[in-house]
Amino acid sequence: MPLRPYTFGDPHIDKATSEHIRFPMTDGQQVIAGRLGIDVLRARFAGTDPDPDPDPDPMTLFLHHRRPIEDAASAKFDRAGAPDNVLDLYAEDFDEP
Repeated sequence: MPLRPYTFGDPHIDKATSEHIRFPMTDGQQVIAGRLGIDVLRARFAGTDPDPDPDPDPMTLFLHHRRPIEDAASAKFDRAGAPDNVLDLYAEDFDEP
């Protein structure tokens, strides 16, 4: 079952690590915590805008590219699930630009 954005929570920088963006999604029955490293976020999406910022704000970058990030999370969930209700995304979870 595909994941959908969970509307009762907002994406945020992980307070425990300061190195991840956490974003809530749901499969309709439970909330799944998506987690994407800021380094992966920047490597995958920085520079894809027409006027790239050399050091983009991670939250702005996430929000600008939210749809493909959530699509990648949903596809990974369909492949592997999230046994602990946490879904980590890595560079290999994204299609090439």
